[in-house]
Amino acid sequence: MIGGKAIESVATKQPFFISSPLLWNHDFETIFQKASKHHMGLEIFHQQVAFHQVQPERIKRLVEKYQLDVFVHAYSWDLNLSSLQEPLREAALEQTKQSIMFAGLIGAQDVTIHPGRMSIALESDIYLEHMHDAMAQLLAFAETKRVSISFEIMEPIGKEFVTDRFILEKIAKDYWQTLPVTLDLAHCQDEAMIIDHIENIPNLVKLHISNHKLGTYHTALDDGELDFKRLKPIIQKTGLPVVVEGMEQGLENKLWNRNLRYLMEENYI
Repeated sequence: MIGGKAIESVATKQPFFISSPLLWNHDFETIFQKASKHHMGLEIFHQQVAFHQVQPERIKRLVEKYQLDVFVHAYSWDLNLSSLQEPLREAALEQTKQSIMFAGLIGAQDVTIHPGRMSIALESDIYLEHMHDAMAQLLAFAETKRVSISFEIMEPIGKEFVTDRFILEKIAKDYWQTLPVTLDLAHCQDEAMIIDHIENIPNLVKLHISNHKLGTYHTALDDGELDFKRLKPIIQKTGLPVVVEGMEQGLENKLWNRNLRYLMEENYI
């Protein structure tokens, strides 16, 4: 597969993963324990590892100790793979490659990559061209490291421009039919867009789930404009890995506990 090894699916039960920023200020051992307790995997945000100055080898040991399936979310804050400034594009490429190597070290099944965004609104295809070049370089690099990578569709805010499958296909060109894609349901305006994207993205490899409410993204699953009761059979039919997203800096686990309760009440897990 382009980008490296294929993600292995679990035939018996749809695999769910915790996004590590839901437990931003917790020790990583605690995060692994929580995932293990609920028979879930982890999507580890590389920035969180670096922010807390955790050595990658420690994460590797935790993966081995708890025998969890893991994904990596690549560095994304302050990075722009589509920047008009070449040095900034190169820096973004280098940091993303660091995330790919981190994923290889810990045995992650996939690396989620945010596409670039506009530096300023221009009537030009320059951002598409820069993103295509970055995509090609990252796919080739990941292939050499035997790591799977996927590109995420973003929310329609600010200078984001890769906000639906049509734009991503235009960027990908000949890669499109095999390009691994992560669909973040919270980045979709409504259920109709979610269904359309699930049905029409050729190589969808995993889902991110959370909600959005009045322009705020990654709210609790039961607190927003998306109806996850209605979406449940659609999500389950995909059989794809599902990452529960959000961010909480406190130690009370309010958002995680609320999401966990909802998933259990609705028999997602």
